[in-house]
Amino acid sequence: LSESVLDYWRCMRAGEAMEEGSLLELVEPRFNRLTVFDPRVPHGVREVRGTRDPLQARLVLHGWFTPMENPTMTGGLSDEEATPALNEALAVAFEALDENG
Repeated sequence: LSESVLDYWRCMRAGEAMEEGSLLELVEPRFNRLTVFDPRVPHGVREVRGTRDPLQARLVLHGWFTPMENPTMTGGLSDEEATPALNEALAVAFEALDENG
């Protein structure tokens, strides 16, 4: 939802049409994009279609920021199997964040 919807009655303009574009902020799914947002704002996702081959499919990490002493993971891989690949991907992400301020 767009921020104005969270305070709908204060921001509402009588007689103005409320269409999808004025209520929602859409984030286009692009290759190699990291999307981070405040989960306290109501949100949703649409199905992204594509290959079902796990070697060619997209990776979605969904979760909450927690203290480093307390990370948890669930899924098809054990923590020991997932950690090296996640650390490699995070190193690239952190490097990109450092380059872009």
